[in-house]
Amino acid sequence: MQDGFDIWRILFGAAETANLVFYLEILFRTLVMYLYTIFLARMVGQGGIGQIGPFEFVLVIAVGSAAGDPMFYPEVGLFQGILVITVVIVLHRLTGFVFNRFHNLEDAVEGKPLLVVEDGRIREEALGSGTLTERELMTLLRLEGVRDTGEVEVAFFENSGKLSLFRRSAAKARKVKTTIPPHPDRQGW
Repeated sequence: MQDGFDIWRILFGAAETANLVFYLEILFRTLVMYLYTIFLARMVGQGGIGQIGPFEFVLVIAVGSAAGDPMFYPEVGLFQGILVITVVIVLHRLTGFVFNRFHNLEDAVEGKPLLVVEDGRIREEALGSGTLTERELMTLLRLEGVRDTGEVEVAFFENSGKLSLFRRSAAKARKVKTTIPPHPDRQGW
């Protein structure tokens, strides 16, 4: 049984984990989990993580987990959680620095915007990538007030999961494919 308010245990965790080798192991474990979580976030795709990029997603997950564990696991010291959070933030900053120097690497990891509508027509091959279905695309178009894909010159599905679109002028808009789903009570839409 542990003593009550043991400041050494609170700061550094259980005695068997309060050594330099374990802290080096924490650094290694954090690096592996950071990279693996980025890989998984990238595999989930642009729309799967909402309105933040894969790296911000990983940052939120890693910091949240690292901050939470020392709060309620008595064997995890505050220093261990602080170390993990610090390493994650440093990795995040380092990743940003590397991406600023090597844009091709950033494109490979973060992905590029996906051209999903061109000249009013849905690019079916873009939807086949697994990041966006036609139904989801139609929803995003409706949220932008588009009634027909013919109103759109080009639309890009961004890494953030949002849709960027460039409309045609009203004079050039035409009927191609309605974005409005069929509804039995609304004939003639």
